[in-house]
Amino acid sequence: MNEPSSPLVKLLLSKGGLVKDVTDQTYAVLQQLKLVLQQVESDLRREVHKVDSRIKIQYKDRGTFEAEIKVADDLLIFIMHTNAFVFDPSHPVWKNSYVSLDHTRATVGMISIYNFLSDSFKFDRKNDVGHLVARMFVNREGNFFVEGKRQLGILFNDYTNSRVSAESIRSLVENCLSFSLDIDASVPPFDAMKEITVFEAMVNTMQSTISTSKRLGFKFEGDSGPEA
Repeated sequence: MNEPSSPLVKLLLSKGGLVKDVTDQTYAVLQQLKLVLQQVESDLRREVHKVDSRIKIQYKDRGTFEAEIKVADDLLIFIMHTNAFVFDPSHPVWKNSYVSLDHTRATVGMISIYNFLSDSFKFDRKNDVGHLVARMFVNREGNFFVEGKRQLGILFNDYTNSRVSAESIRSLVENCLSFSLDIDASVPPFDAMKEITVFEAMVNTMQSTISTSKRLGFKFEGDSGPEA
């Protein structure tokens, strides 16, 4: 292999190659995730519909970088960011011996997991909000960890030893579903619903004018306001 002709070329090969390795690895994880979601859909549907066929269970491929799974009234959307990231110097990951030995391990891809009410999409309620449930970080070696609250931030925080696999992805998916299903939709404030315009009543259904949300009972580091 030829030696780089200049410091700039050397830097470009080093940084550019690392970023490409990370994003390629994260994309491969997303493809594996999509297969796991299809299997989860099949398994849940088979077991749940033996007892109650009314409960909705549906997987959907949303395109190159997204996927979703609908379970009862909840919808989880998985979104891969197309860029690679490096953690802030104050992030605890830098204290990990695994990262200390090789700082390139702190360059990661990210898959974010959001929870929505499925009816928000069914009734086109554009004012409804989804909540970030967890963020999965993957490095070029296939190691990963998850940021989240409650069990999600505890079960998947062994960056040194956690390798991406069908089993680890399925565990993450099932825990995200359990977490989301356990949170009930909150009653909208009375004042938020007391007025509706004639235009809204004429053009939209009443379903689409009422903003609905879930109170997840946590915040990620850096969120503003008191923790719910």
